[in-house]
Amino acid sequence: MNSSNDESAADRVAALERQIAALERDREQAAVALGHARDSLRVRDEILAVVAHDLRNPLGTIVMGATALVQIAGGGDAAQTRVRTVAERIERQAQRMTRQIGNLTDFAEIQAGRLAIHREPHAPQEILAAVSELLAPMARERSLAIEVRDATGLPRVACDADRVVQALACLCTNAMKVTANGGVIEIGAQPGEAGRLQFSVRDHGPGIDREDAMFEPWWRSEQPGYRGAALGFAIARGIVEAHGGRIWLETAPGAGATVQFSLAPGD
Repeated sequence: MNSSNDESAADRVAALERQIAALERDREQAAVALGHARDSLRVRDEILAVVAHDLRNPLGTIVMGATALVQIAGGGDAAQTRVRTVAERIERQAQRMTRQIGNLTDFAEIQAGRLAIHREPHAPQEILAAVSELLAPMARERSLAIEVRDATGLPRVACDADRVVQALACLCTNAMKVTANGGVIEIGAQPGEAGRLQFSVRDHGPGIDREDAMFEPWWRSEQPGYRGAALGFAIARGIVEAHGGRIWLETAPGAGATVQFSLAPGD
């Protein structure tokens, strides 16, 4: 009888231990799920904060421009010239807002590991020319020049050209923030290691103090020009890594910064 009771007690203890182990697994899974939910809410809130901050100024320009169009409508030739000037300013700011919203959406896709990439062989010179054309209006507004280094003759690169243009545009936009009026932003491409192609964006700003963290989401720097939530670096990194490439920084205090990334060659 004692032996039977001992076995019954042992069985109950084993069953309780299994239940405790199962509850512990459930607790751990619930903790992970709660962490993911909190991270999602944090990202949502931070994105909303960036939208409110970064889009306020261009939206204000659009509103003021629209008001000016209403006030000067119906005038003569001089008025029509003013209308055209204001309309062009509105168009530039609207395009800027569209790019920013697109970047925010793509950042969310990058965070979720769902960024779509469609690879085809493209000439590096065509990619650089597209970046220069895209950013030319913004550069003119800030009295900056975009200098495109000659990349003719380089092998084609297997990439999603629109995404690579987007990555370079993000890097150039950050470069513009720290380059003084009248300055130059240099973009180019050159052969890299193991047959890969290497793109680069160089500014003539103060350099970056925390290069180890600059590609992290919501990276902030205490240096003038780099303050604020600089998503551009994180978006560029996400695009490059989605291609299987690598991105890095070369910088020195007072000597500007050069961001480079490498991609596989095309056919």
